Amino acid sequence: MKQITLAFVEDHKLVRQMWMTLFEEMPEVKIAGESGSLAEAIPMITEQQPDIVLLDINLPDASGLDAVPYILESSPKTRIVAVSMHNQASYARQMLELGARAYVTKNSSPEEIFEAVKAVMRGEQYICEEIRNAN
Repeated sequence: MKQITLAFVEDHKLVRQMWMTLFEEMPEVKIAGESGSLAEAIPMITEQQPDIVLLDINLPDASGLDAVPYILESSPKTRIVAVSMHNQASYARQMLELGARAYVTKNSSPEEIFEAVKAVMRGEQYICEEIRNAN
């Protein structure tokens, strides 16, 4: 597998730092950047053109539902993995309909988040077990 470039868009600094720590240890991953808001994210994503953006769907300046089109417009080849505390299938469905390629909850294990990233890199969609098992 080629090296995957990742960017993180999450309003909680601690969560962003945990994601960075988790993924920095993986040689197949390069961190492209991180941001706490959509306004900060768009210039970073436009410049870096990451393979994957892990996108929290609750941002201080936009919902993830609003963010997906902006991200895809500024970096059309970037794939989005939506990350949320919401475990309702309707949220996952909406994010995928807007163009996200995967949906995981904040209850997902680090292994499952990385599995979602790998699935998306293979061109697949991914829905976390918590949602698949609930429906």
